[in-house]
Amino acid sequence: MGKVTLTVLAVCGSGVVSSSMIEQKITDILEPIANVKVVCLVSTSVKSYVDRGGYDFVVTTSPIPGDINIPVIKGVALLTGFGEDAVREEIFKIAEEIIANK
Repeated sequence: MGKVTLTVLAVCGSGVVSSSMIEQKITDILEPIANVKVVCLVSTSVKSYVDRGGYDFVVTTSPIPGDINIPVIKGVALLTGFGEDAVREEIFKIAEEIIANK
């Protein structure tokens, strides 16, 4: 059996710069345990994407409006480097939990 595919939303204020920067880090963190599809977008679009379904969790550098029913990880540390190890561990742990339930 092949690896599970996780679909992750990478979110920032503009939907381009910061989210693209954390996209590669998310992929690097999860590659040992899963195939990863990352969708980069602006924070105001997150709720509509999540409501459509098919996304496993969110890594964000901006506040997200509305109630989101999947895990949301604050990813600013992936940009600054301060506290990055803790965020990497959180991403990995959440991914493992999701994989165990798929």
